[in-house]
Amino acid sequence: MTRDELLRHCTWDDYDFANITVESALFGCPVQVRFLPELDSGRIITERMVAVLNDFLALSPDELPTVKQLLWADCLDDFENINYGFGPDTGEPELVVNQREFGIYSADDAYAQSNLTLVSIPEEPTLRHRYGAIEFEPAWAGHGCSIIMKDGQLIATYSNDYYFGRYEDDAVA
Repeated sequence: MTRDELLRHCTWDDYDFANITVESALFGCPVQVRFLPELDSGRIITERMVAVLNDFLALSPDELPTVKQLLWADCLDDFENINYGFGPDTGEPELVVNQREFGIYSADDAYAQSNLTLVSIPEEPTLRHRYGAIEFEPAWAGHGCSIIMKDGQLIATYSNDYYFGRYEDDAVA
């Protein structure tokens, strides 16, 4: 998609965020994409932001196992570290209790219990790489879970918010 095509089809909200719905080959359904220009920069969509959109559009169904594994890793981390308050302490590890109570035992289960909400593409002019976040509302995390895209590759998850600068060091993934 070109910048001109994007500008013709997007809508702007009261916060100067641009929104568009695109067909995702990765997910096999329409996905909302939100462009987040820098604060007070106005209604700007840069060529770099368009490149991130095209990175997302280029993701194929072959990447779905990666999405599932990233969500599963986030789920396991939360399950091992969060007491969701499921009844009295039985002495079982949190992981065991949480898996049973949520019914999540695999990457497929984690994906099935995650609601894809949107793709966020912020303007990041100071970073070397292109970034976007595929955002989910998973059953286990009220704070959400974002899958980080870096130059078209799915590299990590981040909960609650994201700071792409942490992925600039090529040794960090």
